[in-house]
Amino acid sequence: MLDIDHKNRNSVVRVSIFNREFWGKGYGTEAMSLLLKFGFEILNLHRIGLNVFSYNTRGKKSYEKLGFKQEGIVRDELFYNGQYYDSILMGVLKDEFNQN
Repeated sequence: MLDIDHKNRNSVVRVSIFNREFWGKGYGTEAMSLLLKFGFEILNLHRIGLNVFSYNTRGKKSYEKLGFKQEGIVRDELFYNGQYYDSILMGVLKDEFNQN
């Protein structure tokens, strides 16, 4: 959890799996689910947000599975391997996560 704002009950979260050997096995979704559970149940947060780059379709799908919704796009924010990519702002509210 990053930038926890207890007054407004929100935070930003980030999970990264760099070793491709572990991609597609559900580890990222499980790790994010545990972070969300901690944020909502222990820290009593109302909203948790994140940014995902547009090339990361696996990550975006995983986040959507957990209840995250797309809230906005910062166009061409990342220049990576000679190409620009959008940064997609996503967020999930406590009641949306509890529905999953």
